[in-house]
Amino acid sequence: MKIFLMVMGILTGLFMIIWITSVRVEMIFKRENGNDRGEVTISAWGGLIRFRMKIPRLGWGGINEGVKLEGEAESVGVHREKEADITKKTVDRFRSQYQQVLDHIEDFQRTVRWFLSKVTCEKLVWVTTIGTGDAAESGILTGIVWGIKTTLVGMLSGYTRWDQSPLLYVEPHFSQPVLETHLHSIIRFRVGHAILGITRLLLHLRKGRERKWQSTPFRA
Repeated sequence: MKIFLMVMGILTGLFMIIWITSVRVEMIFKRENGNDRGEVTISAWGGLIRFRMKIPRLGWGGINEGVKLEGEAESVGVHREKEADITKKTVDRFRSQYQQVLDHIEDFQRTVRWFLSKVTCEKLVWVTTIGTGDAAESGILTGIVWGIKTTLVGMLSGYTRWDQSPLLYVEPHFSQPVLETHLHSIIRFRVGHAILGITRLLLHLRKGRERKWQSTPFRA
């Protein structure tokens, strides 16, 4: 009995240590002269535990071409018409499905917001140089990039805690086409909060599947 209690005490202690352990995630990404370099470093316990992962190269084709996505699509030049009777049962079914979608989105967003409130951003530096070779176009792109950056950071600022204010820069380049960026961010959070967040997401997905199963009529 004493051995059992001792083992349980040790396991409980280890679980508590892991639960309150703070994880630090550092991401560095640079794009200079068409070359992409990036890595993500995850560390804990002052660097005693460290995991590093390289970020793959982005498929950027330049200002004019943008990001290239390979894929195939089929287009069938056939117009099909389908008649359907709209009854009260049909309206109720669509209303139920629509409400389920809203519930799923709301639950997911609530979980994400909760986890972000447990995250602390130690550092965020994001510098971008952009240009097309045309002064007017470069000015417009600069404004668009500024808007994207401030919107993203503004959304995060509503939930995430900051050790220091984020540093955002957008530098226009008027003489030639260029896209260079440097992103350096460091965040930290506790393992326990990550476990709770993942658990809530899994429960949310399970609840969604149960609702879908209950709302699906049985067909013989």
